[in-house]
Amino acid sequence: MDTLLLSVGYLLLTFILTLLCYKYFGKYGLIIWICISIIMCNIQTMKISEFFGLSLSLGNILYGSIFLACDILNHKYGKQWAKKATKLSFLVMIVFCVLMYLFLQFTPSPIDTSQHALEIIFSYVPRITFASLLAYYIGQTCDIHIFQFLQKRFNTLWLSNNVSTAIGQTIDTLLFVSIAFIGLLAMNEIIEIIVTMVAIKLLIAVCDTPFMYIANGIKNVKEIENE
Repeated sequence: MDTLLLSVGYLLLTFILTLLCYKYFGKYGLIIWICISIIMCNIQTMKISEFFGLSLSLGNILYGSIFLACDILNHKYGKQWAKKATKLSFLVMIVFCVLMYLFLQFTPSPIDTSQHALEIIFSYVPRITFASLLAYYIGQTCDIHIFQFLQKRFNTLWLSNNVSTAIGQTIDTLLFVSIAFIGLLAMNEIIEIIVTMVAIKLLIAVCDTPFMYIANGIKNVKEIENE
């Protein structure tokens, strides 16, 4: 299947699933979706695909839905709930990484065929793991505060959603790439990675705008039951 077509379909599916989590489970559904997605992003980031001649980690596609879910939480329930979701998902990432590291320390049986593959996927380089954790937490926190500031000042949903996500994603990318690769790659390669990742993330941020408006008009099951 064409990579671009598959990517668009996959992105739309993640946004639709985000809305379904909100519709049927409210704020708790969004928090659960964020926690699940952050684990999946860490796994999916291992796979690299080609887009118009540029290499891209596929974890970036699903990552966009995390910012969408966080912005919905922020808009519907306030920044305290968005902060709780960020802190909980940050903790989930740490627990997941630690448990997978310990899991890999078990000596495999002579008949085991999975150890090598699991090591490739889950043996995170400590520097990469630290970069990912720090970039995610700071990027999301910036997104939360910028969204609230813009919403209070301008009360324009598309502006708050797009600008906060764009800035949050850019900060996330700058921190991750800088911490993970400075000293390992040439500066021109680092700049190329940053530009490519930011461009893709900004495109995804624009694509989530209609879904933000759909979420704004959705009454989740809990709200309907309370009427």
